[in-house]
Amino acid sequence: MSSSSDSPTVNYSAETLRVFCRQLLIALGTADAHARIVVDSLVGANLRGVDSHGIQMLATYIQQLRAGGINIPAAGRVVREDGVCLRYDGQNGLGQVVAEQCTDHAIRIARALGVAVVVTSHSTHFGAGAGWGEKVARAGSGRWLLDMATTTVALGKLTNAAHLNRSTIPAEWGFLDAERKVTTSTAAAIKGIDGVPYPSPIGGYKGSALAVMVEILCSGLSGGAMATELPVYRTGGDPLGISHTFIAIDPARFLAPGELETRVDRLAQLVKASEPAPGYDEVMLAGEPEWRCERQREQAGIPVPVKLWQQLTTIAGELKITPPRPDPSH
Repeated sequence: MSSSSDSPTVNYSAETLRVFCRQLLIALGTADAHARIVVDSLVGANLRGVDSHGIQMLATYIQQLRAGGINIPAAGRVVREDGVCLRYDGQNGLGQVVAEQCTDHAIRIARALGVAVVVTSHSTHFGAGAGWGEKVARAGSGRWLLDMATTTVALGKLTNAAHLNRSTIPAEWGFLDAERKVTTSTAAAIKGIDGVPYPSPIGGYKGSALAVMVEILCSGLSGGAMATELPVYRTGGDPLGISHTFIAIDPARFLAPGELETRVDRLAQLVKASEPAPGYDEVMLAGEPEWRCERQREQAGIPVPVKLWQQLTTIAGELKITPPRPDPSH
């Protein structure tokens, strides 16, 4: 166990967490294949250091499963397919299961027609977007990873700070308090406005415009609920009604096979040759910190906040599941 004054954690290997988290979902009626998809997404995020979208989300999913807010067996269905366009109905299933289906369709269509636009409505939280982007990249769409919220930071970062007993958060995160002012108090940020955490858009008015554009591409095209039409996030029994959009492009329709990868590598070299900002040793690309963290955590294990582990082990006790002991090698 690692225990500083404000961030007690316990380390587990990725595989130990995968097995344990699958057990929890299966005990609640999730099919093994679906549980694997969900857990691979969550633990994959933890490996990359994106703990906001890691196994801390499992407690939320379980709350929703128990309250009837997620249709456990659903994998969704195709509503319409027309050329490069496909519309999907997630049927309120687990978001990762829906995303798995949609990325498969996007890859299939892009291979056949060069590009694919797949939209889905009636879904739930699908974890970190990076996993789905990497799946498309592995299918031949090139490797460049940008996974970001259109708020300054993801809401899950606030939850993670609370799990780590951090009483303050950076002002740069942009969370507002009840008086609609940026706060550094974790408690005030969680309370937010009218009891709902309220993150600010990235980049001020430009970020707000980008968020609206994403909303149009997702819920606008899918026919799903938009903006405040959705229920308050993570309320349990209410279907979330989230929409997603998956776009895949076959670069071989534009360039010789492998040429895009070569050009992206060249672009990366040009960017990394830039002068670092004061106080930094190097320029890093989007996705680079996460890949480095993944290599490190694959060897050293994943640090899980004790508060979060207590939540999950309490759930395990209720489901008659024995939690794993910390891996002595980690």
